[in-house]
Parts: sequence; structure tokens; C-alpha cells
Amino acid sequence: MSEKKIRLAVFDMDGVLTQSSSSWDFVHRRLGVDNRENLRKYREDKISYLEFLRLDVGAWMNKLGTVPASMIREILDEIPLRDGIAETVSALKEQQISSVIISGGIYWLAEKIGATADFREVYANRIKTDARNFIIPDGEIMVEPKHKDIVIKSVQAKLGISPDETISIGDTFQDAAMFRNSGISVAFNPVDRSLGKQTDYTMYGNDLTAILKLLSD
Repeated sequence: MSEKKIRLAVFDMDGVLTQSSSSWDFVHRRLGVDNRENLRKYREDKISYLEFLRLDVGAWMNKLGTVPASMIREILDEIPLRDGIAETVSALKEQQISSVIISGGIYWLAEKIGATADFREVYANRIKTDARNFIIPDGEIMVEPKHKDIVIKSVQAKLGISPDETISIGDTFQDAAMFRNSGISVAFNPVDRSLGKQTDYTMYGNDLTAILKLLSD
């Protein structure tokens, strides 16, 4: 446990706040699109994350033609969420702990969760649309999945909160950069069980309120 009082709770979205490991993959599967080649190129640093996003969105358009943003939002609405999100954020707020989402996932879903559960701030990746609200193969990268440390440091600086006063919750190795900048780190339903070797705690289950027990001492 951090010696300082926790003042900031940072949550990954996909796999932590949701029961789906990736909001992007969820949309791909619903639309019948295969992005494995794009993913390989990104992981091998052959393309940037913005290029990766553009290719993914372009694949949806190649499959369906014009794609209204409402269609993607409706698909994202199908993603089941973890239990106890709003209750957890509310309980943290009562303890003067700010809750923030930092996710490489799709902003529309993070925005919805953030508003429903009253998160203080939300950082995820935007898909751009045209004047008619149809998606275009472009976006705004708020979170580079491999470099979440940049975002968490920015949030800490903005709020005047130190790493020792931060708890971060994630489920993949892409969250390790957040863990290294947090006084308490939690692997929540980790995709790779060995991720627990890089965190203070490992937790399994579908109820996010379990996180609160770590801060009850």
C-alpha cells in the first residue's frame, strides 16, 4: 500500500470497465472485418497508431460503404459492462479520489461510461466524422496504447497529484506504463496471468467494487 493517501484512480476501459477485451475488436467482429494484418504491422512498429486507426476504420468503410456514426455507437452499446462501475466511482469520490479513464479504445464508449458513472475525465481515441455524421478514415489519438505513461503523467500534473497518490487498474501489458507511474497497481482480470508479476495486486471477477477493498485500510 502507498504511504500517501490515494487521490487519483486511473482505469483502463476495455477488459476492466467492460467485459470485452477490445472495443475495436468487438466492432470488427460485428462487421465481419479482419484487422489482424493491421495489428501485426502496428505491433511491429511498421505503422503508427493513427495509421492503424485509419486502416481499421477504412476497413469498415470498404465493407459497408458509408457508415453512420450511429451504427458504430449502437454496436458499442452492445458491449456488456462490469458490475458496480458507478458505485465504485461514487465511493471513490466520497473519499476525495478522482476517477479517470485512460484507454486505447473507442472514445464514444468511454464517453458514455464516463458520463454514466461520473468519471472526472476521459481519455480514449476518437473516430472523425463528416458533416453528415458519417465516419471517415481518420481520428484523434488521445491515448497511444504503448505509451499510456504520457497520459497518466499529464493527468497527474494537471490535478497536482503524485504517482504515489495514484492507483491504476488495467488488464494488459499495455497498462504497464501506467503501473510504473502509480503507487498502487492492480491487474484486473488480466489477459496474461503473468501480468500480475508487474502489479501490487491481481483480482478476478465481474464486480468492480472489489477495488474498494484495497483502499479500505
